[in-house]
Amino acid sequence: MTPAIAWLAGRACTGPPAPPPRPSVLLVTLDTTRADRLGPYGYALAETPTYDALARAGTVFARAYSACPLTIPAHATIHTGRHPPSHGVRDNGDFILGEEAITLAERYRAAGYATAAFTAAFPTQARWGFDQGFEVYHDPLERLPTQLDWRDERPADAVVDDALATLVDLEGPAFVWVHLFDAHWPYAPPEPFASRHAGRPYDGEIAFTDAQVGRLLAAWDATHPDSLVMVTADHGEGLGEGGERTHGFLLHDGTIRIPMMLRGPGVPTDRVERRLVGQVDIAPTLLALSGLAVHPEVQGVSALEPPEDRALYSEALTGQFNLGLAPLMALHEPGGRYTQGAWGAFYGVAGDRVLTTPDLTRDPAPGADRLATLVEGLEPTVARTHALDAETLARLQALGYVGGDPTAEAGDIDPRDVIDLLPLTWQVRQALGRGRLDVARRGVERLETRLSGTFGVDLLEAQLDRAQGNWSKALEAFTDLYLRSPGATLALQLGDLHATRGAWADARAWYIEALEIQPMSPEAMAGHVRATLALGEPRHAEELAERYLVTYPDHAELALVRAELLLADGRTAEALQDSTWALGRLPRSSRAHGVQAEALWASGQADLAIERLGDALRMDPVALEPRLRLTEWLLEVGRSAEASRTVAPAARLLPDDARVADLSRRTQDALAAERGEPSGR
Repeated sequence: MTPAIAWLAGRACTGPPAPPPRPSVLLVTLDTTRADRLGPYGYALAETPTYDALARAGTVFARAYSACPLTIPAHATIHTGRHPPSHGVRDNGDFILGEEAITLAERYRAAGYATAAFTAAFPTQARWGFDQGFEVYHDPLERLPTQLDWRDERPADAVVDDALATLVDLEGPAFVWVHLFDAHWPYAPPEPFASRHAGRPYDGEIAFTDAQVGRLLAAWDATHPDSLVMVTADHGEGLGEGGERTHGFLLHDGTIRIPMMLRGPGVPTDRVERRLVGQVDIAPTLLALSGLAVHPEVQGVSALEPPEDRALYSEALTGQFNLGLAPLMALHEPGGRYTQGAWGAFYGVAGDRVLTTPDLTRDPAPGADRLATLVEGLEPTVARTHALDAETLARLQALGYVGGDPTAEAGDIDPRDVIDLLPLTWQVRQALGRGRLDVARRGVERLETRLSGTFGVDLLEAQLDRAQGNWSKALEAFTDLYLRSPGATLALQLGDLHATRGAWADARAWYIEALEIQPMSPEAMAGHVRATLALGEPRHAEELAERYLVTYPDHAELALVRAELLLADGRTAEALQDSTWALGRLPRSSRAHGVQAEALWASGQADLAIERLGDALRMDPVALEPRLRLTEWLLEVGRSAEASRTVAPAARLLPDDARVADLSRRTQDALAAERGEPSGR
């Protein structure tokens, strides 16, 4: 019996007297799932027998809308019953749901429910604040080596296996949340779903998740009869609708019309509700059906009794935060949708769908006024931001998200007008990640023809300069971006950029700047300690590390810092142990390879140390410090020709750097000595 099972079993059998019987609640959120690709919503090619049966046993909400076409903000709304401006989580990667938020799990736990969550991917990790109120939170990335990778996910069968194994002995009442990520790009359904949906891999992913939800419900119903079950999605997927291939930038039915199906005590059966509902209504609906009072902070209503003249709000600020475009906001009404960006337009409705072509015969002014009135009443708040280092940012971008800054300036270019260019921004980032700098340069030049001067294109230009080793130009560009939109992520990247050059005083200043903006950033904490140690202040560095490790005792970046401190203290074996653990968690991190290389070198394992440092350099070819360090080691073991080849790129790029010039001279002297020639030739 695992510790979690033991706790749940004990939790079910002991404790205070049980409150009056209340239904258990299962909330399933399907990532990136369009409503119109499910059987209950009329899709003839759907293979969704589980959802079909759920619809017959309960109520299907035909016009349900996401608050935001991104995973983290949408789930924040689901869990709090508040709109994004009100809970403050406005984009992926930069915001954390604050502790002041009142979540569904907190309400159920306070009412005596056992609470457990099983999530599938990095965007639903506990670090974004979603663990509030959950007694058990199974976060898969805590147990995977690629801990900080946005591309990591558990397939639906693994998540369901985990949930069933943990909940097998649990007796209600319980509130359980299960999140499945499979329908997110890239689409790669397992067999037999891939073959049954050949040419339609997105449909295959949905069919696979349907089968796994069926497994989950069969086991759940056996132990929790007469429970409430809600199956919904965080957002949809563009699939080309409105010109958008994936999601995040536009507000059209493909990305924000979501499935929502509910069954259980008090829920009408075999019913289709066509009045407008949204994610903001999930919390009050479940609470009311559970016999719990709906707290005043909730902004939604019961989805079973929505007003006929309902108005709902959605937003997409990714274009602003990540590319410097105009923000998009939408007002959903029974007769259609008004969308405001750099320009406003009304989109009419046909059946249950809102059209993608604007109705140019409608005056947009009344919609603009109603949207402004709605936004004014949303009690805006500012959530904590989360600083992303360059590596985590790159992984976020690899998943199709851009990764920008929540303080980014709003431009006057509407995302609807340049949606055809957004795939090119992904291609540029992928080319940068793969070292295809010529491809990246051509892509940036194309982007500049229509998006010149925007925050996002200027950021890509700065990243390209950094990748090409144009240090001075990159520093100038990143600094300018920070002055335009000061945020923790850019401050952290500036710190890393200075650290790569060995400019530790400047690096420390930027790490401190990042911590002033985001005091809870473990990456900035790690950088602060590293810079302090590199500046020859080991006692101060140790004090900082002790303080930060209290907050994040098992964070891989801080484990690397601890390894460096142990090395400085001569405790090589412990440093090797910590660096090995951290490298297992961060296998794609050049710095993790570099720190372990230092530990191996200190332990006398020169060949393995050189191999590991070579790995670090291949991951980040323009990083100066590991290149110089590797050159020194190669010289020390008599591998002069390799040393010469290693330092040569730095000598070409930085001819005036004293350290580079000295190492280049020493390698030439060593080669000359091997040939029996006098040095200095």
